[in-house]
Amino acid sequence: MSLRQTIIVDASFNFKTMTTMIGLAIHETDKPHRNGILIDQIGEAYTGIPSGSGEMLAIYRALGISNERGYKMIKIKTDYNYLKKLLKTNPKQQTGKDSYGLVGAILRLSDLFDSVAFQYKPKRTNQMSHKLARTAIENNKPIFRNDLLALCKLEASYHIGHLDMSSV
Repeated sequence: MSLRQTIIVDASFNFKTMTTMIGLAIHETDKPHRNGILIDQIGEAYTGIPSGSGEMLAIYRALGISNERGYKMIKIKTDYNYLKKLLKTNPKQQTGKDSYGLVGAILRLSDLFDSVAFQYKPKRTNQMSHKLARTAIENNKPIFRNDLLALCKLEASYHIGHLDMSSV
């Protein structure tokens, strides 16, 4: 049986420093319905990312890291239930992949894997990735990435109903 990685994600925003922090707890197993053993913990801090984009950014980074590492079957667990429902619905309907912003980028990245599942993880049981997100700024210097900022701006513009490409 092939190994499957489960990435439990969380995000936090520090209004004092205007920093978005994400936490990823990566598990691996060959058993169904189990997270498996913890193989990595990642905390990252970013500047310039809007406060409401953290959880989507965490999912995007989880997919990117998984692709870089050559994972084939992944499960991503998040406490952002609305986003999980959106991501779970769109691949089945084959919609949204051509949309701008983080949701479209997430759906396009999902195509690179043999299997991707999005699941809800209640906040009360998500302490490890939450702690990784909250302490990311203590362990890492916040970085600025233009590509991530552009995706977040496009996502925000899409939801507002205005797609002004001149500000990106």
